[in-house]
Amino acid sequence: MPRRYRFLPVAIGLLLALGAPAAIATQMEHLDTRALVLGSDDIVVGQVESIRPRWNAAHTKIFTNVSVRITQALKGGAGERLTLTQLGGEVDGVRYTVPGCPAFAPGEEALLFVWRDARGQAQVNGLAQGKFDIRRDPETGEATVQRSVPGLAVRDARLLRLVPQGQAAPRIRLSELVREIQRTLAEDGR
Repeated sequence: MPRRYRFLPVAIGLLLALGAPAAIATQMEHLDTRALVLGSDDIVVGQVESIRPRWNAAHTKIFTNVSVRITQALKGGAGERLTLTQLGGEVDGVRYTVPGCPAFAPGEEALLFVWRDARGQAQVNGLAQGKFDIRRDPETGEATVQRSVPGLAVRDARLLRLVPQGQAAPRIRLSELVREIQRTLAEDGR
């Protein structure tokens, strides 16, 4: 290679490195029961009525509005319904995904820890950490909760300790988690 072109591969590599966008990752800080309770504006049990993805005004991002019929309000939750707005969804065959965000399905029941942004839009607190799917035993009616996102399953209601990889996630009684939420609210005087 002639002397004047010897640094060309290095220069091209440097230009590519500088011009390439930085990798974007989702970082999540583990939130225990106390952090979720105190960091939430609303804590509700409810049933998902509808899911409506939409483009933002600039047509650059997709947001999904999730309408939840509230069946029990533990904190905040004034009214019969709550509309969650979360980043991501699918519109016109285009999917916008945010790793760690909770997924919703019409008709499902969930315990939700919710915070509100500066515009008052309700969002699940701690990404998927703030959504607990509820299952009801068909014979006894007993409700149990668990997170459905891999890596976020919990093994106890008090501290929401994570289940180690490879271990089965136990179902936690909804009543046990509700008692822990109420205890935390009482201790904090809210």
